[in-house]
Amino acid sequence: MGNIYKIIFIIVGFGLLASCTQSVRSNVMRFHQLPAPSGEKIVIVPMNPANNGSIEFADYATLVGNALGRFGYVPANGDEADLVVELDYGVDEGQRTVRSTGMYGSMFYGGFYGRYYNPWYGFRSPYFYRGGFYRRSYLGGMYDPFGYYPIGMGPSYRTYTNYTRHLKMVIKPRGEGTQNLYEGQVTSTGRNNRLHEAMPYMVQAFFTNFPGVSGASERITIEIPES
Repeated sequence: MGNIYKIIFIIVGFGLLASCTQSVRSNVMRFHQLPAPSGEKIVIVPMNPANNGSIEFADYATLVGNALGRFGYVPANGDEADLVVELDYGVDEGQRTVRSTGMYGSMFYGGFYGRYYNPWYGFRSPYFYRGGFYRRSYLGGMYDPFGYYPIGMGPSYRTYTNYTRHLKMVIKPRGEGTQNLYEGQVTSTGRNNRLHEAMPYMVQAFFTNFPGVSGASERITIEIPES
């Protein structure tokens, strides 16, 4: 009997895994008074001077530049730029979370006595003895109005760390003291602190509905293609 239930659980588990789709969910916030693009030349620079010459920055600037190019902006390529695009990015140190996952132990051996299998009474009794009286058993501890865990089972906890990743972008005319035309930020939270892996999906979210409604935020979900 126990083996049959184990096989059923394995089959259901594989079915759930097959139906899961991985994705990156991002929050996009922007403020802007950006006119419609008309072939303006752009140059992309880091907000943080420490990122000058950074290969990582160059990779992210390429992602953003390609996205802006699809909206009609063109790279300055050494000419005087009409617009300056400033980028900043990073990932925090993470926030540790402890969450109860319910029960641990086996419902099939040592964790469930009663109706389906009782090592003391065989396969016949829907009741088992506890505390000097008989009462019904409850399957796997899913619900027990008396507040007890079944024998062999107990609470289980899972610890994990969530990291918040961000990308900020400012677009403004070239020159000193000019007013920003666009200020935006995309953030995403997940258990992966490798920013370079999440960045392509964050940039894609950033430019979904670009430039967007000023002062409004959006929740954008980008599915990760199967490898």
